[in-house]
Amino acid sequence: MAHYFGFKPSEKLDAMLNEADELITNGADVEYYPYRNAIAQQIAREIIDNLLVSLIDVIPSPERQASMRKIVHSIESSTETLLKVLLGKDENADVIPTFNFLKDDSLFIDNAGERRIGLKLPEDSAKEINASFAAVTPESVDIDKFKHGLQIMNNEVLDHFITRFTGTLKLGMFKRKAVPVAKAAINKGLDMAINKLFPQLPDDSLNRLAEFYRPFIVEINE
Repeated sequence: MAHYFGFKPSEKLDAMLNEADELITNGADVEYYPYRNAIAQQIAREIIDNLLVSLIDVIPSPERQASMRKIVHSIESSTETLLKVLLGKDENADVIPTFNFLKDDSLFIDNAGERRIGLKLPEDSAKEINASFAAVTPESVDIDKFKHGLQIMNNEVLDHFITRFTGTLKLGMFKRKAVPVAKAAINKGLDMAINKLFPQLPDDSLNRLAEFYRPFIVEINE
């Protein structure tokens, strides 16, 4: 049994992945970098949509929703800026490693036979994340444990889709140095969302949040 973080891609992203895979598999005489750039940008949008934008609807207070929207906007801006800096025009041979990373390490099929965007979690991280969800019940809530598990999940997602993803790109020294700076800014926004929002929420709202996040952790029979 293995554990993954993953979300179901939108129809748009699913079609983009299929089109790029067909072109590259068949060795089409086209430039690959526009497909890579568009897919990377769409995956970034959908990660933010799934983990943060959709979360806003779960928050009961309009005031807290407004605070969360500001944080989400900051994360979106940092992500878009990073991708604009990193994703340029590259030769096909230099684009292939990124496609291989997305295809081999960032896509998986769940037990229902559906494709998901995500990553395989280290078992120690998966245990802590699942334990954090188990710490939130209608009877009691261990908020610190819950926060810790979500921070681990966020860190795994950032490490995969920023650190490992950018490792597949052909970057000069200037662009390479921009990666940890942008990652730190995005991570700061995620931590702010958790640390600013959670202490204000009653236990029933924290239970709704736990239910919201649970489906992203998937057990796969291997």
